[in-house]
Amino acid sequence: MAVEKDSNNLRKPGAPSEPEGTVSNSGRAEQLLTDLHLSNRSSLSDMAPGDIVFLDDFPFLRESFAPTFVAVLACPLCGSPGLVTSVQYSGSVPIVCTSKVCSGLFRIVDEVKIVSLPPS
Repeated sequence: MAVEKDSNNLRKPGAPSEPEGTVSNSGRAEQLLTDLHLSNRSSLSDMAPGDIVFLDDFPFLRESFAPTFVAVLACPLCGSPGLVTSVQYSGSVPIVCTSKVCSGLFRIVDEVKIVSLPPS
């Protein structure tokens, strides 16, 4: 069964578009830039990589999680859902994927883009 992807994104009006990645002289991507996609799905299992669901938009989800968390973000690399705090959403703190099969490290930039960070 095909799942329809919500095409809404969180780009602020008038924000300049950015390239999908930065490429070094060797031709490999150094940082992957991707847009966050606002998902209107209430089922976390239907999320695709880069989808974000704000907990306040779904009361039954909001009551399930501590008030520290503001959203659920599907890892842009593997799609595994993870909780996001307000400081992570604002870009002040990086996000680490909690999946056992992914070592994703990324940051949200300007509340509309996800930037993959190199492992430390």
